[in-house]
Amino acid sequence: MRGAGPPAGAAPDPGAELLRILRGWRRAVLLFSGGLDSSLLLAAGAQALGPGLTALTVSGPHSAPGELARAVALARRFGVRHRVRLFDPLALPEFRGNTRERCYVCKKGVIALARELAGEVGAEVIWDGTNRDDLTDFRPGLRAAREAGVMSPLLAAGLGKAAIRRLSAAFGLPADRPSQSCLATRFPYDTRFTPADLARVGRLEAWLTLRGFPAVRLRVTGTGVRLELPPDRWADFLVPASQRAFTARLAREGWHSWELAALRPSAA
Repeated sequence: MRGAGPPAGAAPDPGAELLRILRGWRRAVLLFSGGLDSSLLLAAGAQALGPGLTALTVSGPHSAPGELARAVALARRFGVRHRVRLFDPLALPEFRGNTRERCYVCKKGVIALARELAGEVGAEVIWDGTNRDDLTDFRPGLRAAREAGVMSPLLAAGLGKAAIRRLSAAFGLPADRPSQSCLATRFPYDTRFTPADLARVGRLEAWLTLRGFPAVRLRVTGTGVRLELPPDRWADFLVPASQRAFTARLAREGWHSWELAALRPSAA
């Protein structure tokens, strides 16, 4: 019987629960970065709503290289209507000054674009990819989403990163995809940056990805950087030839020292 729950005593199917939640709406706009969480929502939303789903990707100087191309390819693969909007959060003083309200004001700007699109396509809800594990981090953008009434289906389904990776594989998505985040997170709070500074970080992380280190964060510490990699990849990176190549590339971007640190699984 459609809509019936699992038999008494049976463990709920997280995929079925997510689809049940998504089918509570007829039309939705998804804030779609192309990352792990929003990609799962794209795939599940395409199944749940069909043409009722519209994905919105916002791109600007804060976006990681390759992020937009991945989003476009995934939306095409799942047959989801996709809209791209350019947005420069550096126009916002709190973002430009890299204050602790940076993510809050940026998210408000993104949500304003999503509301415009929702009006155009007749969507009754905006979805984002917030999940259960996000609640343990400092996430000012989550406050902006709650104030605006944005819905988080992954959170409503009780899904954390581990469950999202398992479900991603079930939907034919790459479950081992590293988490991605705005390039502004690579700078300490209250440290001003320019589009050129963000681009330098993006280029170096993209260079490392091409050399076989896709899970990476390059944290700016002044005239140097802290390179965060999973500890099980340190030995590969610390090969002398790899170190020399990185140090040379770092100098080309204007930094003169580096240290190695462990990448947190849920690194922002």
